[in-house]
Amino acid sequence: MSSNIHSKNKENEGTAYVMGYFTETPLNEGNEFSLHLAYSYDGLNWIPLNNNQPVLVPAIGEKGLRDPFVYKKQDGSFIVLATNMWNSEYVMCYDSANLTTFENGRLLRLNTAGMHAWAPEIFFDKRLGKYGIFWSGNTDRNRIYVNYTEDFVTISEPILYFDPGYDVIDAAIEEHDGKYYMYFKDERTPAEAPLSGKRMKGTYSSSLEPRSFDSNEYTRPIGEPMIEASIVIKKYGANKWFLYGDCYYPVNGRMFVWETDDLSQGNWTPLDRRDYNPPLNAKHGSIVRMTKSELEQLQHSWLDKPLWNRIKSYSSPDSYVRHEQTFAKIAHYPFDSYKSSQWLIVPGLADSTGISFESLQNRGHYLRNVSYALRLERNDGSDDFKTESTFMAVPGLSDSNWSSFQSLQYPNKFIKLDGIYLRVGDINNERDEKFATFNVCW
Repeated sequence: MSSNIHSKNKENEGTAYVMGYFTETPLNEGNEFSLHLAYSYDGLNWIPLNNNQPVLVPAIGEKGLRDPFVYKKQDGSFIVLATNMWNSEYVMCYDSANLTTFENGRLLRLNTAGMHAWAPEIFFDKRLGKYGIFWSGNTDRNRIYVNYTEDFVTISEPILYFDPGYDVIDAAIEEHDGKYYMYFKDERTPAEAPLSGKRMKGTYSSSLEPRSFDSNEYTRPIGEPMIEASIVIKKYGANKWFLYGDCYYPVNGRMFVWETDDLSQGNWTPLDRRDYNPPLNAKHGSIVRMTKSELEQLQHSWLDKPLWNRIKSYSSPDSYVRHEQTFAKIAHYPFDSYKSSQWLIVPGLADSTGISFESLQNRGHYLRNVSYALRLERNDGSDDFKTESTFMAVPGLSDSNWSSFQSLQYPNKFIKLDGIYLRVGDINNERDEKFATFNVCW
């Protein structure tokens, strides 16, 4: 990313978050059933490591993982658990000192009853001095089960952990002020439960004992139907929590975020999509807190920032700039081909203090002002092409933490939206300012 570009993901007081996830896209172009990592300083805006390529490609089990859970153990090392693709009684398990290498890949059998073992997560029970692996399993219906372990090698028999009396999957637990808060998906259909089916809900307990969460639901259903894969994280240095949920149909691969300043009350407010940016194509993730030194090890081992950027619209913040049939336009995320939204932001072809937008998918092709329409065309080396493809990045006209792009050719004009298409035009009012403001992200 050019130093001229304004970024929302700014380093805080030396702490960070790391997300583990796999990737999936609507038409399967971006499907990678492997472990990916991204980091964030604010818990909302994410930077993929390793150019958003896998850091761990499993060679065990079904050789593909879903729902990875990254967990920091009591000794400071890490465990990675993951669903062994689909209908398996086993989960994948890897040890890692610092998430730069992954060792001792193995399968842990969590049940012998023919149940699938989906979405494994971990807690440490101080009373028992053991780790609990809790997961989604099914007999006549879906429930949450737990196995206990001290070493992630020897595993106890499964115990029914959470059963509110109806189908549930995808549980996540967060501790606060001596209580434990569990968020999960009500797996009933909207026809079976019109107000809560296929939505996230919350319950709580004063302990981690099996069945202690069963009767303590305390939130309204959260989100629209088809939301799953809850993640709850506390914001560093503030009484604020974020709740992530993953929509798997009809917009597979899209995360949503809610916030609250009182976890005990469970009143969640959806965040404006301007305020967060999950990793590209991220699916069913987990988030672990990291120190600055731990993150620096990751950044040293994996490519710190992707070579490319995405460009989010301020006026339509669920949309990103892409090219289609040579035209520059915005499209609601997620979409295929997602590669059409990846841009190399390079020094301006006509003025190195400015920038030019090169397509990662079509190298050598740049966004160019053609009769005030922004088109993707091959660089012909002419002075006209260089001038028409160069823009000056300035603080966003509607939000100074974002960016706007002034035409080098016509300094009084900016890149802005005209419907779903991008043009170079005048800024005449506040509406134009919104249409000319963008977030350069990943």
